[in-house]
Order: sequence, then C-alpha cells, then structure tokens
Amino acid sequence: MTIEQVRSWVGKAVTSKRDSYNVTVISRSTAAIFGGYILAATLCSFIAAALPLPLVDATLIATMLSFGFYAAAAIRAFSVASSLQAWLELLGLSLVISLLTQLF
Repeated sequence: MTIEQVRSWVGKAVTSKRDSYNVTVISRSTAAIFGGYILAATLCSFIAAALPLPLVDATLIATMLSFGFYAAAAIRAFSVASSLQAWLELLGLSLVISLLTQLF
C-alpha cells in the first residue's frame, strides 16, 4: 500500500464522518425548528381549550406558555441519542396532544 492510497482512504473516511455529522446537525436543527413549532402550537391549542377561563384569557396564557414549550422542544431535539428519536418524539407527542385537543 502506497502513501497516496493511505491518504486517499483516510481522506474519504474523514469526509464521510464530516458529512454524516453535518446531516445529523441539519436533521436535528430542522426537528427543533419545525417539530418544536408544531409541538408548541398543538400544546397552545390544547391549553387554550382546556383552561376554564374566558377564551381571550385562555388564549393569552396558552400563547405565553408556548414560547417556553418551543424552547424546551428545541433543547430536547439536541439532547436525545439520535435525530430520528428527536423527530419521533416531537411528532408523536404533537399527534397525541392534537387528538386530546379534539376531545375538548
């Protein structure tokens, strides 16, 4: 094996790892942005429907709380083991909350 072959092999391995890392970061960022927004919106609608307050007050309270939910969802997207798990958690929880909202 020549030096050029070793450099070529190492270069491909490093590029492959870097590309894989970039895809993971992009996927987690997309999950944090869009999945977090979907989760915050569904939680906002659920809280607004569930609170025993006048509609305007319940909507304002739910909207203010949704900013915290959005931040927590974004943090969660980067704290799980894989980007697939982040997507599944955010979208799965959004689906469950959306179904619960339909009950109110």
